[in-house]
Amino acid sequence: MNIRLNLLLLLIVAILGGWYFSQQESNNADLAQLVKREGAPEYVGNKMETTVYDLNGKPQYFAEAEEIKRYESTERTEFFKPLLDLFDVETALKQWKVTADHAEITKERILNLKGNIKIESLDATSRLTYIETDTLSVNLSTYDISTESVVKSKGMGFITTGTGLVGNLKKQVATLKKDVKTYIEPTVIKNSEAIDASKNQ
Repeated sequence: MNIRLNLLLLLIVAILGGWYFSQQESNNADLAQLVKREGAPEYVGNKMETTVYDLNGKPQYFAEAEEIKRYESTERTEFFKPLLDLFDVETALKQWKVTADHAEITKERILNLKGNIKIESLDATSRLTYIETDTLSVNLSTYDISTESVVKSKGMGFITTGTGLVGNLKKQVATLKKDVKTYIEPTVIKNSEAIDASKNQ
């Protein structure tokens, strides 16, 4: 009878010991999730939007994304499936709509875009109306743009394709570097010149 009682007590102790150690492991796992790993973002947000203003209180850009990650150590922000509106510095009106699969803004205020990039002008009088490419960098201070990827651009009376691009969104200019093909619609260009001439009179 003592042997049975001893075996029963040993079994109870083993069960309680196993339960106790399993609780300790789950507590340690919970604590490990709270500790920030090296290289991990300081914060992550889903379905977020933000507007950034300059020192004079004028909007510079508006961004929304499926997911946003902020890395304080490198002052870098990542956007997944972003939509950005870039504002005109003087008028504070939305000037460009930008979409892509992925974007990041560096501490130097460079916007690096990747995957299915589309830039559309929101100004009806813009000479450059549309840019489509796979990688693109935008300097958010000067609005200079550049890429080495294949580019399709549209404007008032033209459609152009080529490889590599440099330009400036404020000045509404884009220069393709090589393999350039341009399709011109003379009637659109002639009509836009007539409208410009009537404005100057």
